[in-house]
Amino acid sequence: MSTSTTNDLSTRSAECALAARPDYAGLHADCRQTKNIPLPGHQGILLVRRCTCPCHAYNRSNNPAASSA
Repeated sequence: MSTSTTNDLSTRSAECALAARPDYAGLHADCRQTKNIPLPGHQGILLVRRCTCPCHAYNRSNNPAASSA
């Protein structure tokens, strides 16, 4: 699965998924899921995947067409 920006809310952190709703836009700043966390002792298996929300700079740099939040 690609780590590029996506509109699929299931690949975003809880904060960014909720921030997609109009009254919660400020929650993007609370997202801390900014890097992949590997499962200890296992190579190539992720415990937590980084958030794919376009609000993050690493996603904007990978996808210049992405809108920023």
